[in-house]
Amino acid sequence: MSILDLPDEILLCILNKLNNINVLYSLVDVNERFDRLALDSIYIRDLDFTANDASQEFLDRLCTSILPRIHHQINKLTLGQLSIERLLHIVDYPQLYSLSLVFCQPEIILNYLIGDTILVRLVNKQITHFNLKTEFRTTELFDRYEPTLFALILSLAKCLTDFTFVQCLRDASTNSLFTLFSTNCVSSTLTKLKIDVNTFDDCLYILDGRFDCLSTLIIDIEKIRPLLSIIDTTVKIILIISD
Repeated sequence: MSILDLPDEILLCILNKLNNINVLYSLVDVNERFDRLALDSIYIRDLDFTANDASQEFLDRLCTSILPRIHHQINKLTLGQLSIERLLHIVDYPQLYSLSLVFCQPEIILNYLIGDTILVRLVNKQITHFNLKTEFRTTELFDRYEPTLFALILSLAKCLTDFTFVQCLRDASTNSLFTLFSTNCVSSTLTKLKIDVNTFDDCLYILDGRFDCLSTLIIDIEKIRPLLSIIDTTVKIILIISD
């Protein structure tokens, strides 16, 4: 018995165990049946390109032969730094509401968030769920770009309800994130925020009313230090502290 003899239900179970990008790359255009299974709307609505981020061969085939056929059905995208420019410029994504950019240099993301770019238009008018994981090569770059990047995204995002903002390097920095732009960093739509911060000051700034619709807050504090500033606010919170 060959794989072609298996019923669709069994084939779908097998495909669901595999990376969907690899499935698209390998099965699309093989035959009509594989096209129907691999291009099923349920299967392609959430695509993660990070596993093959360094492969130009993958990107070339996906951008020329596959994405133009499925772009209008994609709801969620996860991209790495090398795939951002290719995949956000080749087609539009009218049904996209969730975008994850992972393992990206902050200066690269800032470039995409300035001017009339595809990313700016998505963040401004369409994205409700945004996950950004940045990699800072040095503490100097961390201190220079982190506050600007966070504030810029919030200023652009008109529909954002769920925002994850995490970084790979922050242990060497002692700067408070919010004291650098305390009046600019606001959102009237955000209901869930997951964020890495450096000081306990940042927690109090988050809870000072600038995010008035916030209902879920997940914070990773690098180190608990004495407060660096006096914040005129009283909040009632439940803290769950784990090692």
